[in-house]
Amino acid sequence: MSNKFYIPKLAVFGVGLIGGSLAIALKNAGAVGQVIGVGRSLENLNKALALGVIDEVQSDPLTATKDADLIVLATPVNTVIRMLEKIEPALDYRKIVTDVGSVKGEIAQRAKSILGDKISQFIPGHPIAGKEKSGVTAAAGNLFENHKVVLTPLSSSDRHAYAQVERMWLTVGALVTEMDVLSHDRVLSITSHLPHLLSYTMMNFLSNSQEKDKCYEMAAGGFYDFTRTASSDPEMWRDISLMNRQQLLRHLGEFQSELSGIAELIESGDEQAIETLFASAKKARSLVSDRRSSD
Repeated sequence: MSNKFYIPKLAVFGVGLIGGSLAIALKNAGAVGQVIGVGRSLENLNKALALGVIDEVQSDPLTATKDADLIVLATPVNTVIRMLEKIEPALDYRKIVTDVGSVKGEIAQRAKSILGDKISQFIPGHPIAGKEKSGVTAAAGNLFENHKVVLTPLSSSDRHAYAQVERMWLTVGALVTEMDVLSHDRVLSITSHLPHLLSYTMMNFLSNSQEKDKCYEMAAGGFYDFTRTASSDPEMWRDISLMNRQQLLRHLGEFQSELSGIAELIESGDEQAIETLFASAKKARSLVSDRRSSD
């Protein structure tokens, strides 16, 4: 198997949608020997074991880390740092650690102080794939196929460790790209974090309306598509919003200015300016669609 990615023992912390899907995909590819599942819910882990997503349930993070060659932290972003603190004593130069968090800056910064010299073995990552559903029952072996995975290596990152994490994601069909942590957090605040915030806000706006019952009945396809992400895990998106608050608040303020500008155009009845604005948005949407199709 010298020319093929293969990891003898993989430890997945957080066997939910992302962690579970990665385990399934690696098993389907014959790229993993044993998968150790670690998590806070014994019920979920036993379900993952029964489904064949993992091969072993381990409640002790240190034991799981000692037994593993590669550790994937697929827990919520606010617990990734705590997990690094717990597993640090069991890490050595032979073990590789990566995460799947949607926010990279704070995790990378805290990881440096926690891991010390072992920081070279930590390769931060973020698969841009998912569903509004969560838990191991939502996991799917094809979740990452033709979806981007962003790796955000640090200046101290070990080249071999990076190559192994990259090969892992390529093995499950992902499109791997590289960004620095600050660029990642700026871009994802616009393309992912802010849209989720708007989706949640739109649903709360509807539910607080005096016409909410009629609105529920008359919700059109566009509204349904726009608010799809409001079905996502509230706890997870609370943590993402707070961890990337600096970038999110900046872009939220800019977006509020955009809304104010549209309101002024509608109030003034400026037909040409409104049509020009909508045409520009349509063109930008086509560019997004074309880029996704070309991947």
